[in-house]
Amino acid sequence: MIDRAVLEAASKAGIINAEQVGALHDFLNRGAAQPAAATGEEDLRFIRNFHDVFLAIGILLFALGIAVAIATQVAAAAKPAEGAVLTGALTAGAALIMWLLGEVFARRRRLFLPAIAIVCALTVFAVISAASLYFGLVLGRGVTWDFDHSQGLPGDVRNGLLLASAFLAIAPALFYARFRLPFSLGLAGGGAALFIVVASLIFNWDLTLRYLPALYLTLGALLFAAGVAFDARDPARATRLSDNGFWLHFAAAPLILNGAFGLIGQALSAGKDAALSPTGAMMAGGSAGATQAGATLIAVVLLGLISLLINRRALIVSALLTTGVAIGALLNAVGLGASALAAATLITLGAFVLILGASWHLVRRALLAWIRPSGVWARVFPPEPA
Repeated sequence: MIDRAVLEAASKAGIINAEQVGALHDFLNRGAAQPAAATGEEDLRFIRNFHDVFLAIGILLFALGIAVAIATQVAAAAKPAEGAVLTGALTAGAALIMWLLGEVFARRRRLFLPAIAIVCALTVFAVISAASLYFGLVLGRGVTWDFDHSQGLPGDVRNGLLLASAFLAIAPALFYARFRLPFSLGLAGGGAALFIVVASLIFNWDLTLRYLPALYLTLGALLFAAGVAFDARDPARATRLSDNGFWLHFAAAPLILNGAFGLIGQALSAGKDAALSPTGAMMAGGSAGATQAGATLIAVVLLGLISLLINRRALIVSALLTTGVAIGALLNAVGLGASALAAATLITLGAFVLILGASWHLVRRALLAWIRPSGVWARVFPPEPA
């Protein structure tokens, strides 16, 4: 383990330049100079010590202060159009400030947690700026809108919403292209998925609502496939490629789960409400709720098997809330009281996590011995260390 202070001292002595400190520290401490041995664990490399947390808090407070200052300036605007343009210009400036902070903390010093705070603030400012500038310019032309549900949204409103939602993907994608921050790739993937959902709802609200679970599942599967592609290039989980895969899985998990559970609700109830709120249908109780809860648990087991095979816990973690609701619905069907129901649900869910966590490597070895992956599948399903 090479102490960062040693490299910073070398920089001050002129042996290496300041821009090389972060990259060299990561290279040496990840063992990049020699082939990495598979550990079977998902090492989270976005935080090193409390100094990173301290800086991330400072960045978020700084961004919040800028937002409050912008709101104060905009409140004095005389007309809505002027206020919108002013908001757009000021938030664009705030986004530029975040980008410059990225040059310091993400590119030069390679501090991942502060960089995560920066890209989140940058994305929020970019989205607000795009929407405000667009609607400010439209309002400045004297355009007014009469909303008629039968006619759908006016064209200017549709364009503004599409522009704003597009920047949910554009801003973090540009950040990744410049700074190679793995989190920003996952954020860009999630933003792209949200843009597609927003665009679909805007252009055909009723049809999209009907097929929303299938859309969620499709988008989640695409992000999942992208994550697996990165994982397959780094089965040892030792480089930034694995980090890219982790955050893509993290973005894919809620989409996959909501899509799968929504489709279960549609299949069992043939109702739109159950598809949009599967947890609500389970909590409603009755035989239908218990049936949906049972089907949901089966889906969770299948997702758990996939997580075990690819050695990623993101799907399991994302499923905990819905799994808890499903367990509660099944226990409620046997007539437990409120207090006993809450205790039994939490104990069952906690025991499930503890047992799976403690036996993760053992179960993986058994699964891999059974399917015996070879070729490219051996990279998708990485080997379990002995």
